Amino acid sequence: MSDSAEVPTDVQFTSRDGVRLAGSLFAPPRPGAALLISSGVGYPRAFYARFAAYGAARGFACLTYDYRGLGDSAPADMRACAADLLDWGCKDAPAALDCLAARCPGLPLFTLGHSFGGQLVGLMDNAQMARGHALVAVGNGFVLLHDPADWWKEFLFFHVLGPLSIARHGYLKGTRYWPGVSMPRRVFWQWRRWCHRPGYYLRDVRDRLQGGHFVMHGAPMRHFAFTDDPVANRRSEGFTRACYQDADYHTCWIAPEDLGTAHIGHSGAFSQQLKAFWPKPFDWFERLMGEG
Repeated sequence: MSDSAEVPTDVQFTSRDGVRLAGSLFAPPRPGAALLISSGVGYPRAFYARFAAYGAARGFACLTYDYRGLGDSAPADMRACAADLLDWGCKDAPAALDCLAARCPGLPLFTLGHSFGGQLVGLMDNAQMARGHALVAVGNGFVLLHDPADWWKEFLFFHVLGPLSIARHGYLKGTRYWPGVSMPRRVFWQWRRWCHRPGYYLRDVRDRLQGGHFVMHGAPMRHFAFTDDPVANRRSEGFTRACYQDADYHTCWIAPEDLGTAHIGHSGAFSQQLKAFWPKPFDWFERLMGEG
């Protein structure tokens, strides 16, 4: 089956606090299930388009979306955007799941989160709507747990290029100062603060969200992690497991040679070159439906 046959439908929906958000729905004529795909920090929804199209070819209605202040959900004046990462998890992601459920009534729902997109499951007050949650490359953002070979890159980004961009433009300007898309300044400062704390976002979750929604009541969670990922590695992945400690949580470690490649890294799993990975989460979703 083709991984690019499905043409998405552009959708708009409203966040929990009234912000208009942009999404793309990849859906076959008669889907058997629905999947919400949540992005990593700085990745626009288009980054996951081929993966979502593959999911549609497998019979899943797949919704990708841009968080507020990102991609097609960004305001005309980025300087005035006050969005932060907790808004993405508490207000945007739950609204996206509600949107998907409304468009696919009666279908089994699943989520798949890449990097921060997997961390935000614990921020969603409606995550229990999903039958299972797939995580892809999700670990502790604390920089000292990452590959030491990348520390200089993270220092340069967080302490030089990012602040320079904000001083000059009023926001983090994408592609020129870093490879991702443009982001609001509050997202950058909050992300930097989290990445310099061993507990990453847990202090803010406790103080601002009264602990979040990390109690999963045994919900199935499958984490697909990669042995050459400098961020979500074997030192940082345990943080994710601890956050979702009462979930039915299992980690599947995948080496580049398992996919017939020399490198996967933190985001390579969604590239066309690594589409050998794409069946794995959908195979798991289908097994869950078979058990249901």
